[in-house]
Amino acid sequence: MDSPAQEAKLFRFTEENYTTIFNSYWRKLYTIAYRRLRDTELAKDMVQEVFVYCWQQREAIRITTSVEAYLRSALQYQLVAHFRKLDINDRAFAYLYERMVEVEAHMRDMLTEQDLAKTLNTELELMPDTMREIFKLRIRDYTVVEIAQSLNLAEKTVRNNIAKGLHRLRNAVSKDFPEDFSAICLSLYVLLT
Repeated sequence: MDSPAQEAKLFRFTEENYTTIFNSYWRKLYTIAYRRLRDTELAKDMVQEVFVYCWQQREAIRITTSVEAYLRSALQYQLVAHFRKLDINDRAFAYLYERMVEVEAHMRDMLTEQDLAKTLNTELELMPDTMREIFKLRIRDYTVVEIAQSLNLAEKTVRNNIAKGLHRLRNAVSKDFPEDFSAICLSLYVLLT
C-alpha cells in the first residue's frame, strides 16, 4: 500500500480523466508516431494501442512523472517493438531508432526544454523572413513540396533554406549547449529533414 506522501505524487488513469487525457495528448502522440513511421494508419494504430493499454492497465499504472512524459515513453516502447518485428534488413534502422530514443531521453535529462526552445526560437527569429517561414512550416510537418507550393518557391530553394537554417541552428546550439551538441543536432536533423 502506498503511503500518503507517495499517494500524493502518483497519478492514475480513471474513468473521469481518461477522455480528457486522450483528447489532450492524442494529436501530440500521433505527430511523433507519424514522424517516425511516415504511415498515417500505422501511426494511428500505435497511438491507439498506447491508449488501449493505459485503459486496460489503469488500475495498475502509477505515474510518477508527467502524464505526457509517461505517454511519450509508452509510445516509444510501441515504436521500438514495431521496429524489432521488421525484417533483418530493417534491423539497422531499428537499432538507430533505439539509439535516437536514448539520445532524446538523455537530452531531456541534460537540458531543460525551455532553454533549448529559447535558443532555437531566438535563432529562428534572427533568420531571414523566407527561411523563418520555411522552418515554421517544416516544424508543422509540411513536406518540401508542400512548403514550396505554399510559399510559391522552388523545391531547391526550400531545401537550400532548410540546409542553411539547420547550419544556423547547429551553430547556435554549439554555443549554448556544447556538451550536448551532437545529441541535439541528431534530433534536429531527424525532426526537420
